[in-house]
Order: sequence, then C-alpha cells, then structure tokens
Amino acid sequence: MNRNHIVTQSNRLIEARHMKPLSAREQKIILTMVSMIQPDDEDFKEYNISIKEFSEMLGLKGHAKYEEIKEVALHLQEKTIFIPDEDGFITTNWVASQRYKEGEGVLKLSFSPYLKPYLLQLKTQFTSYKLSNILSLGSGYSIRLYELMKKWQHLGQWEYPVEELKLKFGIEEGMYSRYTHFKNRVLKKAVEEVNEKTDLHIRFNEIKQGRKVEKISFTIQHSVEKEIQIPNSKNDSKEPKVLSKEEEMRTRLNMLADGYQFDAAFFAQLHQGASLIWKEDAEKELELLIRYVNEEKSVENPLGFIKSKLKTAWEVHQDGIAYTFADLKPAKARTAGRTGRTEVLPDWFTAEEEAQDAGAPNPELAKEKEQVLAKLAQKKAIKLKH
Repeated sequence: MNRNHIVTQSNRLIEARHMKPLSAREQKIILTMVSMIQPDDEDFKEYNISIKEFSEMLGLKGHAKYEEIKEVALHLQEKTIFIPDEDGFITTNWVASQRYKEGEGVLKLSFSPYLKPYLLQLKTQFTSYKLSNILSLGSGYSIRLYELMKKWQHLGQWEYPVEELKLKFGIEEGMYSRYTHFKNRVLKKAVEEVNEKTDLHIRFNEIKQGRKVEKISFTIQHSVEKEIQIPNSKNDSKEPKVLSKEEEMRTRLNMLADGYQFDAAFFAQLHQGASLIWKEDAEKELELLIRYVNEEKSVENPLGFIKSKLKTAWEVHQDGIAYTFADLKPAKARTAGRTGRTEVLPDWFTAEEEAQDAGAPNPELAKEKEQVLAKLAQKKAIKLKH
C-alpha cells in the first residue's frame, strides 16, 4: 500500500447520505479503492487489495483476520448511498462486483458504474486527503466526520442541522432520537478520535432554538505536522525527505511577507482555499494579496485580513464569477514611516476552548461581495451593448 495515496472524491459524494452505513473497516476498503484511482483514469478498473497488507495496516493478525476481511468485503455489495443530483437523486451500491481466488490473498473489487461522475476526471468541487489519515480511525462515525470536516477545512468552519447530520453519518431513523445520546455516543467520541489521530483539530458548538439543539457549528483547524504517515517499508526507508509543493510555496510566500509569517496550519487552509478558486494560479493570487498587505499600512492584522479576503473570493467563486486580487490598490494617503509587525495568529483561529455561539454574518464581507458582483455585472452589460 502506497503511504502517499490520495483519496479524492466529488463533494456531492462526500455529502451523500449513507442509507446502509458502512462500518469502519468497510469504509477503509472503499477509501483504499478510491485512493488507487489516477487523475487521468477515464474508467474504473478492477482494484486489487492485498488482504495481508491491508490486515497489517489495520493491526490485524492471524488467519482468522483473513476470513474477517473477506466477510467484510462480502457485505460491501449490500451497502447503498443516496446522492443528490441536479435533476433529482441517484441511489446506488458502492461495489458492483468482487472476486477472490483461494491462495492468492487478493481481493479484486470494482465500483458501481453510477459512481463515475463522482470519482473520475474531477476538475472542480472535490475534496482530497491522504489515505493514511483515516486508517488509524476505529469508528465509522469518525471517518465520516473527518471527510465532512475536510471538505470545509478551507473555510475553517461549518454549520449543519442535527437531524441532517445524523443522516450523513448513516444513523438509521429512530436511533439516537434523544440529542444527548447522539452527542455523547457519536459526536463527542468522533470529534475526540479525529483530534487525537488525524491532521485535523475540531471544536463544536450547539446552536439552540429555545431549549432544543437545532444545529451544530464546527470550527476546523489543520496541522501539516500531524499528518499521519503509514510506516515506511524496508524498500523505501532510506528515501530522502522532500518538501511538498505546498511547503515550498509557503516558504516562498513567507519570504515575501513583511513583518508576519504563515505557520503550517494557517497556510494549509489558505493553500487549499486558493487552489480551489484559482487552481494553478493560486500562488500568483496569494502573492498579489501579500504585496497589497505589505504596502497597505492601514491593515493592522495581516493574517486576519488575508483570511477575510480569501473568504470573500470564495463566496464570489461559488457564484460562478472570476475573482482576482490584481484589482486591490493600496490607499493613496498613508502615514509616514513604518513600524515592524509582530504578528501572531488571531485568537479566533488558535483558541482551543469551546467555540461560542455562531455570530451574525460579517456585514463588511457581504458589502464587499455585493460591490464586486455589481461591478462585474456592469462590465458584462457594457460588453453586451457592443
């Protein structure tokens, strides 16, 4: 198993409702299959999973464990998901077929063809993470929580109704009908395990209507240093340590930043958000924003300002409109002289205490978004006249 395998899924698939929930081991088999898909694959293949290698990764030992993995695989063909689509919905099973020959020690599995739009040739609206981050999780609820949080990591927060969240976890109707049972037996345990064993740190807050908890608000932080790695095999134990492209970009942009720096956790969010919006132009846009912050002396909190601008860009991007920081111009009148900035991450970004009630939408961001949309609409109208 390649420790660098990446799991990439359409956001619609991540948001899908698990009508017959997958156990933790079933999810790990499915996500291992997903990690074997290559970006340029035009069709599904038959994916080979070594029972020995997979058992070792899960810490399973003995012949009985081989039988257990094969039994898990047999149940996969019964597991269904409900995927909302533009014209309605799709209900399908995860696995279309499986083959196993005694003595080979390899499961040969194939995906349902209905999953092609959600796993192949993904260009936009997808989420990726390292397979190694979910292999240490022992609960299926923890894996589902991790995937959902990973999708919203670039924004740093997510809010969702309790009853709909249960459906995404695959909790059957009637189970955990009392919120306190859901909170203590599912949500808290999943959050604790994700925080302990993965590259994410999650906090949640209850949003009430009267005395009833209607929604859960999540705060999401990412730490590159906590990325879980599958132990190196004997063949690659002497591999030289190579910086990732993300870390190389962070180094270059930190050299450009004047009086402030991006730590790994903060930049991971910044990088993912910028990559989703601008793809290969992400570094260029971040460089434009950093140069603006360096020159604009009215910006007292560079890191907070940069993140707020990225959120505005994301909202505009969600509306299907191109956005660039090339239009940002420093104010003409600025105070003379320059004092060095001693910048730390904003309190709201690093605090580890329980998150507070979700605040009202930021009127400044909303106003800026409206101005950008109005300006773009005006340009479009002028083009149409000509």
